[in-house]
Amino acid sequence: MDNNNLNETPVVEVQDVQETVEQAEQVTYSYAADVEEAVAEGGSKGLSIAGLIIGIASLLCCAIPCLNCVLGLVGLILSIIAKKKKSGGPATGGLITSIIGLVGAFIVIIVWLVIIILNIVKATQ
Repeated sequence: MDNNNLNETPVVEVQDVQETVEQAEQVTYSYAADVEEAVAEGGSKGLSIAGLIIGIASLLCCAIPCLNCVLGLVGLILSIIAKKKKSGGPATGGLITSIIGLVGAFIVIIVWLVIIILNIVKATQ
């Protein structure tokens, strides 16, 4: 080891420092954008999963039209919100199951009304 070199201070060019600062800023900005995107995606992912679960529940409760309509509407709203936040598959699944559940509820209501009307007509004869 040379003792003469220990007393000398290293020469750093201004251009090297500016490039290092620019690289650090790029890394910081890209990291911040990734974090914001991950937070937004996580929120919509939870909404889409909730919409899917409630949509499935509305399918299972088709025989109870009042409960099915409430579940179907809630599932539909959650899935639409998640879809607007650009969420993936669970939002689409929740949208589909909620719509099918609501259609099933309306079919059950129509069948019940037909049965009631037929019983009224049969009783009056």
